Amino acid sequence: MLDLQSGKPSSSAGIRFLELLEKDEMAFDSLYCVAFRMMDAQWLAKRASYMEFNDVLKSTRAQLERELKLEDVSCVRDLPAHNLLHR
Repeated sequence: MLDLQSGKPSSSAGIRFLELLEKDEMAFDSLYCVAFRMMDAQWLAKRASYMEFNDVLKSTRAQLERELKLEDVSCVRDLPAHNLLHR
């Protein structure tokens, strides 16, 4: 999703993530935790079975990409989904 293997991401989410990482060295760890909490929340909301794992993964990815594109996000804590960590 972030296209970090290429050395220079081409996706807008990857570019935005590198900007966040420059400001906060813990950005990757924080985003990792947010992504898993988001995936868990979507899994439970959809009452998904293991057969729907790929659908939940795709919707989680799409939501993370949308949130990373928000203009008012200057750090991972600014992501709307970050509040999932405090539940």
